[in-house]
This record gives sequence, C-alpha cells and structure tokens, in this order.
Amino acid sequence: MYLKRNVNFVLLMLVITVLVGTVAITTYFQSTFKGVSQDLASKSKQLEAVSSNFSTKVSELNRTYSELQLKQLDKEKLDQLYTEAVDEKEKLNAELSITKTKLTDTLIELERKKDELADANYKLLIQEEELSELNVKVGNLANTINSLQAQVDSLKNQLCDEKKAQGKTC
Repeated sequence: MYLKRNVNFVLLMLVITVLVGTVAITTYFQSTFKGVSQDLASKSKQLEAVSSNFSTKVSELNRTYSELQLKQLDKEKLDQLYTEAVDEKEKLNAELSITKTKLTDTLIELERKKDELADANYKLLIQEEELSELNVKVGNLANTINSLQAQVDSLKNQLCDEKKAQGKTC
C-alpha cells in the first residue's frame, strides 16, 4: 500500500504538474497569441496603408509615365520642327548668299553703267559744243554765201545792164 500510495501520489503530482504545465503553456501561448494577433492586426493595417500608398504611387507613376510619353512625343515633334527650321534657315542663307552675290554684281554693273553714262554725257557735251561751233560756222558760211550770192546777183545785173547797153538780151 505504501507503494500504491506512493504511486498515486506520484501520479497525482504528475497530473497536477501536467495540469499546471498545461495551464502555464496555455497562458503563455494565449498571451503570445494575443501579441502575435495584435502584431498581425497592426501589420495588416500597415499592409493596408502600404497597399493604399502603393496603389497611389502606382497611379502617380502611370500618370507620370503618360506625361513622360507626351513630353517625349512633344520633344520629338519639336526636334523635327527644329530640324525643319534649320534646313529652311540653311536654304534661306544659301538664297541670301546668292542674292547678295547678284546684288554685288548688279552694283558693279550699275557703277560701270554710271561711268559709261558719264562718259557718254561728256562726249555729248563735247559734241554739242562742236555742233554749236559748226552751227556758228554754218551761219557764217551762210552769210558768206548770201553776200557772195548778192555779189553774183549784182554782177549779173551789171552784166545784164551792159548787155542791154550793147543791145543784147539778158
């Protein structure tokens, strides 16, 4: 009996130890579970906040990407317009260079023509002076012719008078 009692007592102690251990483990796990559960709830809220923030950032990123694409298209269009403007400028510069060359040639030709005109005006002036002198000579010669003609007429009249005096006809 002593042994039986001892075994019962040991069994009782063993059962009490198991019960106390079970209660202790249950309490420990319950408090740990509460902490883990609270951490899980906290992490879940943080995850929802991060997920919401992530969604916001993704939408901002999509909007930024769209704006970037628009800016890229605008940049390409501006590059094309710039290239066209540069080509047009080069074309206009070439035309301007040709026009300047033509202007220079025209100005040289104008100067040459002015010189020719000045020479022609000088020659005309000299010829007008010569013409004036010749007109004066012609006038003088005409006067001389008229006076000689008057002398011839006078001589003819004298001759005719002398022929009439001799009885001849004139």
